[in-house]
Parts: sequence; structure tokens; C-alpha cells
Amino acid sequence: MWVAFALGGVASVLVGLANGSMRRLVIGGGVGLAAAYFAFPLLAADGFVSRDTVSPTLFGLTPIHPALALVLVAALLGIAAAGLPRRIGGSLAALGALTTAGLVWSAQARTPQLVHLQPLPGLMEALTGVAVAGSLTLLGWGSRRLRIPLLVVGIAAGALTFGFLVSPAGHGLFPNADGYYRLALPVDRATQKDIVAEYNANLDTINAQRKRIGLHALPAIASTADLDTQRVPEAAAKRGYRVVRPAESHYGVWVAMLLAGVLLGSGAMLAWRPRLHETGDVAGGILYAAVVLSLAPAFASTEFSFGKLAEGWPFLMKFLDRAWPPLWADPSYGQFGIFPLQEVASQMLITLEIALVGTFLGAIFAVPLSFLAARNLTQGNPLMRLVFALTRGFFNLDRGVDTLILALIFVAAVGLGPFAGVLAMAIHSIADLGKLYSESIENVDRGPIEALEAVGASGSNVVRWSILPQVSPLFLGWTLYRFEINFRVSIVLGLVGAGGIGFFIQDKMSSGRYDQMIIAILAIVIVVNIIDFASSWLRSRLV
Repeated sequence: MWVAFALGGVASVLVGLANGSMRRLVIGGGVGLAAAYFAFPLLAADGFVSRDTVSPTLFGLTPIHPALALVLVAALLGIAAAGLPRRIGGSLAALGALTTAGLVWSAQARTPQLVHLQPLPGLMEALTGVAVAGSLTLLGWGSRRLRIPLLVVGIAAGALTFGFLVSPAGHGLFPNADGYYRLALPVDRATQKDIVAEYNANLDTINAQRKRIGLHALPAIASTADLDTQRVPEAAAKRGYRVVRPAESHYGVWVAMLLAGVLLGSGAMLAWRPRLHETGDVAGGILYAAVVLSLAPAFASTEFSFGKLAEGWPFLMKFLDRAWPPLWADPSYGQFGIFPLQEVASQMLITLEIALVGTFLGAIFAVPLSFLAARNLTQGNPLMRLVFALTRGFFNLDRGVDTLILALIFVAAVGLGPFAGVLAMAIHSIADLGKLYSESIENVDRGPIEALEAVGASGSNVVRWSILPQVSPLFLGWTLYRFEINFRVSIVLGLVGAGGIGFFIQDKMSSGRYDQMIIAILAIVIVVNIIDFASSWLRSRLV
């Protein structure tokens, strides 16, 4: 926690010493802290079973810790620095940062507390509607012609989204959205006594169940403070009661402390050196905040942890120890012997052939489709514009379905083997190559085209004599580049049964034969480098 605070402060000071804009960091820290106050989970609130656990935000915990409202005040002071005298704004931001750090630390240092969760119905549905409306509005904000129409469409789409999500049909599809955001309210003493009595009344039944599965008996509790190491009674949990456990903190603590450190460092630097500001600080600060607000939950959701990496390090060492030296061949094994190097060579050839056939088929279909998806060739009449929109729509749809998903579908349809991989790769390559080809066509020189049209040349002659000579080298270059990608992808396709070297790796990995699997890894490294150098050399000669 304090490491994040120090990191934010030191980074801000270093940026200031490099003459970076401190007002921008102050604004960014304020915007980020305001968003974290409402959106990021701070502590865990446990119920009867693990699925009852919720994670209140700083705003959600404010009813039981009213001083946490000062965190929002500190965030607003950072935002207000954009319009205040810079020395005053920086000083207020630094003061707010110290207040925030102290409040977050005190919230985490408190003893566990029984709370009652109060849902805020419609809040998440409304925020989703606002997000939809805002996204559509921003699409046309840079165009005077589209600004008003998309604003109207955005508002309508946002209202429809909100109306659907709050309806019974919406709650049926997204049940967690109903009352998702909750406030932690304090519990009066009488209710606390009732819950203690309820816990002790069910203790004999619980201990009998624990005894049957070999667990020790739980003692009776005298107050809700004893629930620190116990669970809330089932009936009380269903009524919305939880125990907030400050020891179980979430990433909101680190984000709040990091942003507080940024506010402290940048605010102090701004008060010391008021000249550290630039035009566009407001937009830049919002952008900085958006980056932090996007990365923080992403790191948390992916469970990124250097600690887990350190725990898994012995396995990596064990893997390397078992994988080296490679077992190239063992003729004495069993009745017929085993020859991993020979098998790797065979499977590597299949992998190359999957990529080659998939790329070839994709290119064959992508070439004619690319002319239909080129904007400069399809704007002559409404029918061609419709064809353009449909072709581009197909490309976007095809590119949206990953090759691995297509491989799983085709493995189920045609069975295990390289044919499924070829089909998946060819279909996905059509869209990728078609998009690249069409963009190359859109960038051709108009001079030769206009010259042929001026002498009455037909459309096919225009394509043959003015467009193809310009785009053929580019087409070939894009095809070679796609072949490189498809080779790498074909390795992964083998892991799901689509044939090739990936299938060999998956088989040896699951059987623990790491000394054979390492041969495939070495072969992949060698072949990938050969293809990369050869492709780069060919593209440099052609393009």
C-alpha cells in the first residue's frame, strides 16, 4: 500500500524535475481518484459462503466511515487545480493527497465490522445506458454533419439500453446487474445482538456437520466482533448482512494510494514551480486517468502477481532440468523404439503445409473480394456502394472470429487433423488479406486510371493495366506477411487437435515427456527465424 503511494510520489517528482507538466498530473490524479472513489473495490465484505462476498468501494463504505467522503473532496481539489492559481491549486492537491492516504490507511487498519448492504437499484443500468449514449455521441463529435444525428441516436440508444436492463427481460439475462452497486450501512446494537443469538442457536447443527467431515468445533461468540474469524449466519446473510474485513483488501487500495502519491508529488512540485504547466493539461490529465483506470482492473482481473511467478519458479527449473538434454532418439525403447526428432520433422512439415494451403486459399478468395471492398472502385452507383458495405461487413465479421475458435468448430465438424486447421486458417485469412488488399487498392495512383478511362477503356482493362501493376507487389508482400502469421497460428491450432507440431507438443506435455517436447520448441524457433528472414528478404525485393 505505502509502496504504491511512494511510487506515485517519486514518479511525479521525477517528471517535474524533467520539466513535465505538473498541472496535468494533478488533474489526472484528481480525475482518477474521483473515479476510483465510486468504482474500485476497497475491502471485502463476507457473508455465509464465498459467493456472498462483495467488495464495497470507498463510496460504498462512506456510510460506516463518513470521513471517507474527504477522499472525494481531495479528488475534486485536484480537478479544480485547472482553474485555481497554480501555487494554491498545487498546495490544496498535496493536502488532499495526504488526507486521502491517511483515510485509506485508517479504513484498512480498522477492526472487522458488521454491516447491512443496501442495494442502489438502477444505478448500473443507468451507467450502462450513459456509456452507450456517450460512445455513440463521441463517434460523430468531430464531424459537424454527424454531431447532432449521432447525439440523438446516442441518447435514444442509451435510453433503450437502460429501459431494457431494468425490465424483467433484462434482469433475466443479466441478473447480477439488479442491485449490483451496494452501500454498507451501520447495524444498530439490537440487530447485532439478534445476529449473535442467531449464530449461537445454529452452532450445534453447524458443529455436528463439521464433526462429520473431520473439522474442529466452532466456539460460541459473545459479540459481532467475534465474527472476525467466523461466517455470518445463513439467514442473516440472505437478509443482506455482511462482515467487512479490512485485512482482505482489494486493488482499490493500491490504486487510491498510487493516485494519492501522484497528487502529493505533482501538487507539491506545482506549488514549488508554478511554471510547470502546458496547454491541453485538462485533456492530457483525463487521458492519464483513463489509462490508469483501464489498467488497474485489467491487472486485477488477470490476477497478475510476481508472487505467483516466484512460487512457480521451482517448477520452471524442474521443467528445464527434465527437458535437457533432448531425447533425439531411443531405438532400444520398447519393441520399435522412439524417434522424436523424426516425428518433429514430420509434424513441422505438416504445420508448414497447413499454413501454406491456408494462406493460398485465403489469397485466392481475398483478391476478387478486395476489389469489391475498395472504396475508390465502388462509389459509382448505389448498388456498388451496397456491395462495398456488405463486403466490408463480411471482412469485419470474419476477422472478429479468431482462428482458434474456427479450428474448434471445424474439429467438431470434420474431425481431428490438419484439414480442420486449413479450413480455419483459410477462412480467417480471407478477411485479413482482403482488408489489406483493399487498402492497397484505395491508395493507388489515380493518374493511370483516369488516363485509361479518358480513352474509353473498359473496367476490366482499367483493372488489368492500371491497378494490378501497382498493387501486385503489395499483394505479394502482404501474402508473405500473412504466411508468417499463419505459420505461428498453425502451431497453436495443433493444440486443439488441428494437426501439426502443436499436437505433438500437447501430447508430450500432457505425458510429461519434456525431453521430447523441447525438440519441437527448438525446431519452431529455428523455422520461425528462417521464414522471417526469407520473407523479409523477398518483401524487400518485391515492394
